[in-house]
Amino acid sequence: MPRKISVEEKILRTARRLFCRVGIHATGIARIIEESGVSRRSLYTHYGSKENLLKAVFEAEANIWFRWFDFDLPMMECSPIDRILALFDLMQDWFDSEDFFGCVFINAVAEHEKSNGWIQEIANGHREKINAKLQAMVAESGARDPEIVTEKLSLLIDGTIVTAMVTGNGEIAQIGRLAAEDILRSTK
Repeated sequence: MPRKISVEEKILRTARRLFCRVGIHATGIARIIEESGVSRRSLYTHYGSKENLLKAVFEAEANIWFRWFDFDLPMMECSPIDRILALFDLMQDWFDSEDFFGCVFINAVAEHEKSNGWIQEIANGHREKINAKLQAMVAESGARDPEIVTEKLSLLIDGTIVTAMVTGNGEIAQIGRLAAEDILRSTK
């Protein structure tokens, strides 16, 4: 029996899909209400504003990454390098899913005025947290300069996400994986 989705989750999923697929500015509250099938009152009861809803969408996407780094990857019985490379397999699964429309953090920063501090601040905070987790894995792999290797991998991850979004080809994750292998091999 499928799990019943709460009103809050319906709103969040709809907003995430619309914010990434259509754009944050182009998505009005009325469209989120219509497509999620909830009342205006429910939306405002759960989120209070479009800005708070966007912050909840950021948090939901961040939780996907934290699940990968905190649970999925550590559970894998393989070498530290293979664990890093497995991140690209997880990304491919994401790219191939019906709810991949790009990264909400990248999309939001691209869509907003670059001096709009709070969105860029949230995106940078997310990047820093993910890079800290990635850097711990890189250090565990024995890389000579974990900080630089992490930055290289981070750029590669972002580029892989953007390329998958632009091309609609989830297989791009495997090319990203090959590039990550090259980076990791060159750092020993």
